[in-house]
Amino acid sequence: MGDDLKYAAPANKNGFEIAILCALPKEQAAVLLLLDDLWDGKGSNRHPYARAKGDYNTYTHGRIGRFNVVIVLLATMGKVPAAAAATAIRIGYPNISLALIIGICAGVPFPKKSQEVILGDIVISNILIHHDFGRQYSDHFKAKVEAEDVYGRPNKNIRSLLRSLGDDGCPKVEEQAAKYLRQLQEKNDTDPKRETGKYKYPGVDKDKLFGDAYEHKHHDPALDCGRCTRGSICEGSREIECDELRCDDKKLVPRQRLTRHRAQGSSPLPQIHIGRIASGDSVIRSAQHRNALAAEGVIGIEMEGAGVWDELPCIVIKGVCDYADSHKGKGWQYYAAATAASVAKAVLDEYPGSGRASGDAQEAMNPLIDSTRHREMQRMSEKDQQCLKDLRITNSRHDETRIEQTKGGHYRVKFSLRGMPMSNNFVPRPSDITDIEKTLLPCHQKKQGCNVFVLHGLGGIGKTQLAVNFARQYKAAFSAIFWLDGTSEDSLKQSFASCAKRIPKDQIPENIRSPKTGDEVDLNDIVEHVQEWLAKDENVYWLLIFDNVDLDHTQGEIPGAYDIRKYLRSDHGAVLITSRLSKLAQLGESKLIKPTHLDLSKKIFEKWYGKELIMDDDAQKLLRLLGGLPLALAQAAAFKGESNIRVAKYIDLYEKQWAKLFKKRDSSLLDYGNRSVWTTWTISFNAIETRDKNAGNLLRLWAFLDNREMWHSLLQVARNDQEQWPEWLCAIACDEVEFLNIATLLLRYSMIEARESEQSSYSMHPVVHRWISHIQDDAGKRVFLRLAVMLIGFSVPDRTTKNYWVLQRRLLPHAERCSWWMGELEGGECNMEDITIGHATHSLGLLYSDQGRLKEAEAMY
Repeated sequence: MGDDLKYAAPANKNGFEIAILCALPKEQAAVLLLLDDLWDGKGSNRHPYARAKGDYNTYTHGRIGRFNVVIVLLATMGKVPAAAAATAIRIGYPNISLALIIGICAGVPFPKKSQEVILGDIVISNILIHHDFGRQYSDHFKAKVEAEDVYGRPNKNIRSLLRSLGDDGCPKVEEQAAKYLRQLQEKNDTDPKRETGKYKYPGVDKDKLFGDAYEHKHHDPALDCGRCTRGSICEGSREIECDELRCDDKKLVPRQRLTRHRAQGSSPLPQIHIGRIASGDSVIRSAQHRNALAAEGVIGIEMEGAGVWDELPCIVIKGVCDYADSHKGKGWQYYAAATAASVAKAVLDEYPGSGRASGDAQEAMNPLIDSTRHREMQRMSEKDQQCLKDLRITNSRHDETRIEQTKGGHYRVKFSLRGMPMSNNFVPRPSDITDIEKTLLPCHQKKQGCNVFVLHGLGGIGKTQLAVNFARQYKAAFSAIFWLDGTSEDSLKQSFASCAKRIPKDQIPENIRSPKTGDEVDLNDIVEHVQEWLAKDENVYWLLIFDNVDLDHTQGEIPGAYDIRKYLRSDHGAVLITSRLSKLAQLGESKLIKPTHLDLSKKIFEKWYGKELIMDDDAQKLLRLLGGLPLALAQAAAFKGESNIRVAKYIDLYEKQWAKLFKKRDSSLLDYGNRSVWTTWTISFNAIETRDKNAGNLLRLWAFLDNREMWHSLLQVARNDQEQWPEWLCAIACDEVEFLNIATLLLRYSMIEARESEQSSYSMHPVVHRWISHIQDDAGKRVFLRLAVMLIGFSVPDRTTKNYWVLQRRLLPHAERCSWWMGELEGGECNMEDITIGHATHSLGLLYSDQGRLKEAEAMY
């Protein structure tokens, strides 16, 4: 390209698609060295993009490759300033499709047996955990890293990007990143105003990993501080580098990559590692604490991701500058910041973008279009240039005016709440609504094709109320909004008939729009005419909401099931779908609605309760029991409000009389159509069992095991002595494909979730888990409890098994659940006295004994 082929700065903040957040000036400085263009001017034009009122962040605007980027330096490190900045970006820059958290972090030196991380390597997040969120016991702190405590997985856009990077070490991206790293170093070193060599590789011999037990303190008696040589550690030693403290190099852990390069006299190229990253406000300087996180699959530890993750679709990209041990120093920070910035730029090369940026921005990023425009703009006055930019601005707040001023106004239909299960107790969920906005609002819609967004997840998770809230909040942005009952094909067609009555006169035949008494009109004809009206070329600003599309038409002859694609014929417009069927996510953009976090759960409970919920230990326990499920929270709060009982009493009822609390249809839950937790999931369970009885039986068995993890090899013992196991369980145990097919079916109905941390491992929401146990009668409970005890008891490895403690720790939660149920069903004919069960419970006793749980062990014996 010639010099005249230049990129133009976006006309406004709608033109920025990438956000970059840095916690330290050295991190931001590395990113700025890799900018291809800087859009911020000088003098009076220093800040061309005005900040929103109340936004106190300082932004830098520029271009990296094909993307306009906005860069913000946080006020300080940690998740709170990161969350504040992310919120401001989300509001001020509406078309951001990807946020990159770039900088430095601590690394786990050996995440896997065959994996080695050295200083300067880069870690990239595919999931995030909050490492300083958990329980403080008298002897230790236990981080909560179970599936329900891990931040939600990235959206489909980011998952696709991560997959494109590859799982074989990302050689393509690493090679490109190495080129960018050299460019960064050269740009820094050739600038006389900068410190030469700041970003160079510090040297193989400077990368020191000491043994876990070797502490960073005064070791030389000549340097005796009076504490370090007497068993404790002085504060002064923590601020001194290893060389000055004379840490013993004989205590270093050998690393193959460093040994190889040391022998060759070369410097290792940074490698990329994709995996689980731990985020929190505390700095870790303990090899033991680092190793505890490593045991949970963590590869890196940082401080900002937890604040951004729920606000913006994001990826953490950080260079490893230390090993989170007591020898932590600052000597590698500049190089690690440079490698992170270089990899981030290489990752953006692989990112296809989302198309969210406005037309002005997309054209501005096309140099062929811009070569002529740039020359023309140069000849214009500043006032004329701004006028031209203003003509291309679009804003969702102006959508109503825009619709009326175009042909879309001809098709305006008065907004109506009819058919919508409207809730006056809805608690806003901003991050979920934002995802819908970015796909469906007219100002963000793609120019061709229907814009589809699918909300999918467990029954009672709040999908319908999110859809209602979106429709009410943005009713002015659409020319027409139609709510369609998708529970069956007949109810869907009846909804179309209701829609036809609201269409303006003379736009569809009057006998279709408002049939007279006695007229016989085929519902299919009405649907056809409404579809034709939606497909008209000028009628492009409508929104259809298909609610509760929960019947899977691919699973045999299910009454009322249908293929929703038959009703998505238009090449424009917006469609929002709510469903328990995860497969519908393939229809467009989508979001899995997850249980609400503790703060939002409290707000939902209080909204239905009508009073403040004092967050003592009982209240926190209650909210954890309800598992962030809006329907369960509403049902519990309504019951408590009517009965005026204490929280502790409700918990007691929950644990002892769960079925009575949740089985009844609750007349106080009008917003949920008088549904209860019980009736909501019965529909899904019946559909699953109709399709595959083995799937239903596996769910019944799982009710007596721990809800947080199920994997195929847990069932392996049923392959032995098959005469003592039921045929359905043997069939699943002997055929992993059968197990995976069942898991796929359960995932399809959102009854379970795939665990990100373990391949082919699954978890179940705690309230669903409890519900499944209560749909069984006492005789059924005893049958499946017996199977559960046998399954776990016969799976306990003895001490001669290699790494036996790893499996023991994995089995322990299941053993605890079995023990609880044995206590619950004690006194009945539980058939726990035969020899087979005797052997199984004895093994459970050995498991407890090996874990130091002597009281529980004695109970098993």
